[in-house]
Amino acid sequence: MRIIERYVLGSYLAALAFCVLLLMILGIIGDVLGFIDDIFKHDIPLSSILAFYFYLAPFAFVNMLPFACVLSSAYVFNSLSKYHEVTAVIASGLSLWEMLRPVAVSTFILCICTFIVSDRVVPSTMQKASRIKQEELETDRSGKNPGLTNLAVYGKGDKIIFAKSYNPKTRTLNNVIIHKQDENHIIHEKISARLVTYYAASGKWEGTDVMVFPVDPSGNFSGEPQVKKMLTIDIKEKPKDFLMNQWDPKMMSFSKLLKYMDLFKKASPDTIRRFKVDLNYKLSFPLAALVMVLICVPFSIETGRANALVGMVRGISISMLYVPVMAVSLAFGKGGMMPPVISAWLGNAVFLGLGVYFIYRKS
Repeated sequence: MRIIERYVLGSYLAALAFCVLLLMILGIIGDVLGFIDDIFKHDIPLSSILAFYFYLAPFAFVNMLPFACVLSSAYVFNSLSKYHEVTAVIASGLSLWEMLRPVAVSTFILCICTFIVSDRVVPSTMQKASRIKQEELETDRSGKNPGLTNLAVYGKGDKIIFAKSYNPKTRTLNNVIIHKQDENHIIHEKISARLVTYYAASGKWEGTDVMVFPVDPSGNFSGEPQVKKMLTIDIKEKPKDFLMNQWDPKMMSFSKLLKYMDLFKKASPDTIRRFKVDLNYKLSFPLAALVMVLICVPFSIETGRANALVGMVRGISISMLYVPVMAVSLAFGKGGMMPPVISAWLGNAVFLGLGVYFIYRKS
């Protein structure tokens, strides 16, 4: 490795470590300020706060890394171009690609690490962070934990479960509505219950004040409803399954999302399509850092001290366009206007192509 390459790599990694740390600290400070009143009002222990942010750290790292890489690369190459170092290096026979190579390789390695952390670490740590938040940090005005609210879960056995709230301490779902579907995804039974409580001894969910409505193929009630004071309800999920955000595909591992898709392979085409978009996005998202760096660097290079700030702002701004472009592309994919594979990879392909093109032009 040439001296200039070692210098660029060392500067980049030092700036990257600083940016990651700074972004995470700023994020924690901003989040703490959002519920600082509750901390003092309800005497939330410091240990719970520290534990929450400890488990939240992997998720924050994965999501902040692309922005930290952009800031670091923009700073390093803008600083080199400000005093004409980039011009001198290119004039000596080296290309911008050769200066950028150690940064690109190290960023690619970080992308692989990002995928591993996102796939293996984030799902479990986010579950623990969510549990701490719900059980120890979130309180209502009376100082009691309100639990989860407005749950909508696609449960096992082709059931759609709605609940106004879920209390993890009492293992109780409140104001529950369950739609049972047949193999053609047509609702054939509707169950409503004031309370549905899980009993560990029997491993079953018991409903209180239950009404069971038979439904005809047209969606209308057929016959008289069954009214039961107590009724065992066939819910295959366990209490822990209703906690946290494990129903969010973004919080599942790649293998778990594959199993989840297989579990609901008889679901509607719209549901399967959204799962396919999320599955492909799990593979494309870790490369966001590399793509954003490659599009940022050529636009950040601006010769002369007077234009240095303009170049840095321009490079960062153009690379940030990746975020809305990817969001729109994913929305098109989930809406059926674009194949899932294309929607998940379009942003990477477009910005990678533009980055390579402008790097060659700068070289």
